[in-house]
Amino acid sequence: MPRQVILNEIQVSAEKVWTLLTDPKEFAYWAPNVRDLTVEPAGKFDIDSERRFRLDVSGKIETLETRVTHCIPRQMFAEIPVGGSLKLQEKCKHLKLIYRLESADEKTCNLVFTLDYEMKGLMNKLLEKVVMGQLSNMLRLWFERLKTYAETGRSV
Repeated sequence: MPRQVILNEIQVSAEKVWTLLTDPKEFAYWAPNVRDLTVEPAGKFDIDSERRFRLDVSGKIETLETRVTHCIPRQMFAEIPVGGSLKLQEKCKHLKLIYRLESADEKTCNLVFTLDYEMKGLMNKLLEKVVMGQLSNMLRLWFERLKTYAETGRSV
């Protein structure tokens, strides 16, 4: 099963990065193409929480709905797509996004992001590099900007 890993060292505490990853109000400051994000139930982020993203994908507004499947607060969470116009759940037999925070010290943490997937059907397998390449490129940009925002406090 293909897997992509993105590693970012961020010069702030793991707790601060956790907040930036899980608080929908913070996303607008560092995720460049997220137009809106809601979490249900509101004010709670845990197993079975659902996140609904409105994304600008090449000038077109798309949606992505995910469900949190694993959560250890301030350490890690994993989510899977469950709906939305991007239809990732229809293109992938298996797709899990795993966010892991490892504290190096009290002012530095590593964000280890893992994209674990398997495509469905011949056509999706043929388009795997395009579909998953776009997704991983978007996520790399997000995490670069998350690092900048976390370390400087400036919106990007």
